[in-house]
Parts: sequence; C-alpha cells; structure tokens
Amino acid sequence: MATARELKNKIRSVSNTKKITRTMEMISTAKSRVCQKRIEAVQPYGDKLGEMLRDLGRAASDPEQASEYPLLRSPEKIRKEAMIVITANRGLCGGYNTNVLKLAERRIRRLADEGTTCEIHMIGKKGAARFRYLGREVTQGYFEIDDKPTYAQAEAIAQPLLDRYAAGELDAVSIVVCHYESASRQVPVERPLLPLGGGDEAEGESSGGEFILEPDPGTILSHLLPVSLKTRFFQSLVEAAACEQIARRVAMKNATDNAEEMSHSYKQLYNRTRQATITQEILEVIGGSQGMS
Repeated sequence: MATARELKNKIRSVSNTKKITRTMEMISTAKSRVCQKRIEAVQPYGDKLGEMLRDLGRAASDPEQASEYPLLRSPEKIRKEAMIVITANRGLCGGYNTNVLKLAERRIRRLADEGTTCEIHMIGKKGAARFRYLGREVTQGYFEIDDKPTYAQAEAIAQPLLDRYAAGELDAVSIVVCHYESASRQVPVERPLLPLGGGDEAEGESSGGEFILEPDPGTILSHLLPVSLKTRFFQSLVEAAACEQIARRVAMKNATDNAEEMSHSYKQLYNRTRQATITQEILEVIGGSQGMS
C-alpha cells in the first residue's frame, strides 16, 4: 500500500497534468472556433466549385475537349495514382490521425489488388512516422502546414501533381482527409480529385442542367479548371485543420476529466491512509502509556 507521502506526490503530479490538459483544451477550443469560421467561409465556395467540376467532367467523354485540355482526360485504366494523405504534425488529438491513416492503408491495399501503383504524398509528421514504421515508402512529405493553411501552400502541393496528370505521368489523384460535417461529427473520407466526375457521398450530387457560358467555354476551362482543383484541395486542408483541433479539444477534455477523477480518488485514499496512520500512532501511545503504568 502506498504511503501518505507517495500519495501526496501522486496528487501533485495529477494536478499539474490537469492544469496542462485544461490549458491545451482551452487553446484547442479557441483554435477550433477560428478554423470553423474559415470552413464557413470556404466550404460553400468549395462545394459549388466541386459541383461545377462534376459537371465539367462530362466533357471528358469528348475526345476533342480532352485533347485540348489534358486535365479533362479520363484514362480507361488507372495504372498510377498519387494519393495525398492529410494528417497532423502533432499528436494528443485522439483517434484523428489513426482513423485517417487506417482509411489510407485500406485504399492502398485496394489499389494494389487492382494492379494500380500508388505513390504517397504525406502531409503531417504523424502520418510520415506511421508509414516509416510500417516500411511504406512516402514519395513526398510536407510538414510546414499548421492550423492555418493558405491557398499558396495548397497550390504549391497541388500544381506539380496537376502538371504530371496533364502530362500523362499520373492516371489519378486522390485525397484522404477528415471531412468536417459539423462541430460534433467529423469522418475520414476518400476524395477523388482527378479524373473529374468522382466525389464522395458527403459532397452531394451534380446539379445537371444546361449552362450559358460567358466568356467562351475554352477560356473558362483553361482558367477555371486548375483554380477549381486547387481550391478543392485547399478546402480539404482547411477541413483537416478544423477536425484536428476539434479532436484535440475532445481528447484534452477527456484527459482533464480523467485527471480530476484520479485526483479525487487519490485524495480519498490519502485521507484514509492519513487517518489510519494517526489512529495507529494513537494506539501506540496508549499502549506505551499502559505498559509504563
């Protein structure tokens, strides 16, 4: 049984830990609110662009359009795919990283079964460390993105992949990311980026219908298509940042609650141990006094 001194040290240690987790919870709460505001600003725009991309994907069936705009090409068989996996640089965020990486690993195995070569572009140190432990090769790692990703960062990552797809070096580009549905629900999803026309269930359906294009379709495709793809990727980065902070807030709240419970249990045990020690000392004094009489 632990002594009163040992229990007192444990109480002090747990209390210090609780202060740290409480502080981290407050920081994550503030950051998650900022990230949610960014999502509210970006998501409607990104969702509408995603809808337009699905409509533009119909043009891929036109050989003339596909030859003039290589991003519209639709390979008959996907032989090589670039998969962007978005994880965090830091831990202490519950199952956020684990859930995204499990989905990525399942997709890699599925592509391997289909005979597709998959090259991994990993965002986040946690994902890179996991794949290094598993012995999986990571083609490119990006570790400079924090909780406020910028469009310039998204463009720097996406542009080389778009160029390689247009040149025929890649047959597909996909994203594995945690999708933000609400403040209480975030789920990892596979988000196809290229070829056009794909999409996960969380992102809705194509609007369909006819369009009046102004200026001409060629100008729209040459300018809108690359920007739309980069914006779609930027939206994924913003969602991932929000999901990470929400997951960290929940994890730190659970840790704080557990620390509070442990502290309460240790205090009860400390009081019982202290009372037992005092009782034992009193009995020893009484026994000693009786022996001297």
